Formats: sequence, C-alpha cells, structure tokens
Amino acid sequence: MKVIRVIAMLLLIPVLYVLFTIKSLGKSKRYRGEMLEGVLYELYTEGVRNATGKASPYYARKGATNKLMVYFSGGGASWSEESAGKPMSILKMMFSITSYYTPRTYKWMRTLLTGILAKKPENPFSDWNMVYIPYVTGDFHLGNNEFRYHAGKKTLYHVGESNTRLIMDKCKELFPETEMLLVCGDSAGAFGAAGNAALVAGYYPDVPVVVYSDASQLITPVWRKTAAEVWGVNPKLQPMVEEDGDLYFNLVEYSYGELGDRAVFLRSNTLYDDVLIQFGSTMHGGPHKVTPEAMKSYYDGLISTEKRFIGSGLPYYAFVTAHNKNPKTGLTQHTMSRAEKSVYFSGDVGISLSEWIVDAVNGICRSIGVGSNI
Repeated sequence: MKVIRVIAMLLLIPVLYVLFTIKSLGKSKRYRGEMLEGVLYELYTEGVRNATGKASPYYARKGATNKLMVYFSGGGASWSEESAGKPMSILKMMFSITSYYTPRTYKWMRTLLTGILAKKPENPFSDWNMVYIPYVTGDFHLGNNEFRYHAGKKTLYHVGESNTRLIMDKCKELFPETEMLLVCGDSAGAFGAAGNAALVAGYYPDVPVVVYSDASQLITPVWRKTAAEVWGVNPKLQPMVEEDGDLYFNLVEYSYGELGDRAVFLRSNTLYDDVLIQFGSTMHGGPHKVTPEAMKSYYDGLISTEKRFIGSGLPYYAFVTAHNKNPKTGLTQHTMSRAEKSVYFSGDVGISLSEWIVDAVNGICRSIGVGSNI
C-alpha cells in the first residue's frame, strides 16, 4: 500500500503543477461582444471544429498598437489511417505512449502562451493585437476533409484551413484594420503559417506581411499523397506539393506566388531538433524515436532546404542554431519562439531570436547562424 501511495503522489505532482500554472496565469474570459485591452479572451465561432468534429475555441487579445499577430499553434500530425488512430492525450504524454496529434483544445494549453505570445514587458510583441489558433485538426492547419479510418467507422476532421477562414472572418471584425501583419506559428503551426499566409493576408490587402515559421523541417515523400487524399488541401496548393516532400519550401513558394513582394518569410530551426527527428523517422518507416540514421537525415535535409532557398531568389531568411544542444545525445531544442528563455537568449549566434524577428518586422532582414554560412 505504501508503494502505491508513493506512485500515486508521483503521478499527482505534474497534474498539480499544471493546475497551479493555469491558475497563476489567470483564466481567459469568454468573449461576450466586448474586448478590453490586455485581456485574453476565449472565442467560439459556429463551424470551427476539432478533430472529433466538436466545437473548438480559439483566443484573442487586444493590444495597444494597430499591429496584428496571427499565431498557429503546433502539436503533431496525422497523415495516415494508423496515425489517425493515435491521438494525443494527457495520460499518453505522461506515460510516453506513442501518439501523433492533438485532437482537441485542453485548458492547460493557455500555459503555452509564452515567449512572443506573452503579456510581459520584455516581449516586444506584447502590445500587438493577437489571435491564437490552437492546433486540433492534425493537418498542419491546411485541411478541408473529413477523413474516414478504421474501415470507415471513424472520422478525423482535417478542417484546419476551413477553421482558419472562419476564425479570420471574426478576426477582421475584431481588428478591422492593421498597419503590420505577422503570421507565425511553431512546429505543425509553422507549416500552417507558411501555408495560410495568403489566406490571412487576404483580409488586410496592401499591408506588409512577415511570415515566421519556428521548427518546420520535415522532408518526406508522404506529403504529396497526404495533402491530396488525407487532408484535402486547397486545389491551388495541391499541385505545388512536390514528390520530393520538401513541404515547407513548397508552402513558401505557394504563398509568395499569392502575396508577391509585400511578404517576407522567416524560419528558425535547430540543427538536431529532437521532435522533428522522431517524426521524420516514423514517416520514413522507422521507429518513433531518435536514431543515428534519422539524425543524419534531418540534418542533411535542413542543409539541403537552406541551400535550395538561397538559390531560389525567394525573400527568405533563416535563423539556424545549435541552441540547447545536449552534450550526451547531440540533440537540440524543438521550437524556440514560445520558450521564455530561448527567445531572448543570443547563444551561439550573437543575436536573440526576438531581436531577429523585430528587426525583420522593421525591414532589416538577414540570415543568422548556419543559415548565413551555407
């Protein structure tokens, strides 16, 4: 009995920590038609759904400036019948059970509005208007499909782009004008930012657009089939998803074709991203874990994509670092834009990530770290 009590207490500690953190951040308010400055609001719009088909919230905050950040959250992916059947849950994450995507918005996700999303004096974007789009559809925010799996008995609602359109309708109502637009996201949301940039910017014609993606290196040939048959991405984008599987490059190419020279594209990556290496291994038919082969494949792919951008003539700038490299495993951090310390730490590249993004917003764009030396 004593052993059972000890185990129960150990399991309870992370739960209590999460609950305490949520309480310390304060609850978001349900939007009732009035938006006060600096308050985080939870909004529901008819038709915005999660992976299970149920109504799904998103968040907004009114700032003190006439500038707007639209942030796409990350949280895995589903690209097949097998992955569709393995959604994430709190228990699976606690016990490290393999799962691939977040199927719904959890209350604890408010604790992730940190880094460039935080309402803090040190955050240079703290006074911007902000719309935060949780990732609950497993499709990099790009889908328009109801995907049947388990012999057609279950449905995964890959409706990320559909949700984005509905959310942006409301965003335009909340913030009818803006002088600057920052479309950004991390991990799966990094792909979402790149792919939805033209959709978002279409609500604010002629406004300068900075598109920033944090951790979006995942080359795999499954993307072409996934985009067409699983996610149902929009018909203009589908033919641009190439067979080589360099999806992020394809998304930037597509969005630049829609936006032209009013947009610039930024991306930050670490050299041996632990999470992306695991997903890359799985998508190439290997185990969902880091292997030497998967590490090499990720690194080689990253360098290849950066070289491709250099030769493309696209308005693209990279921030590539070995930030938080583990001396034992050689692995580096996954995503930095919402990490409270990493976003302000200059580390091995001599400038912080937040400074680099701010400079780009102010028209000073440059590649940093490995991205400047290829």
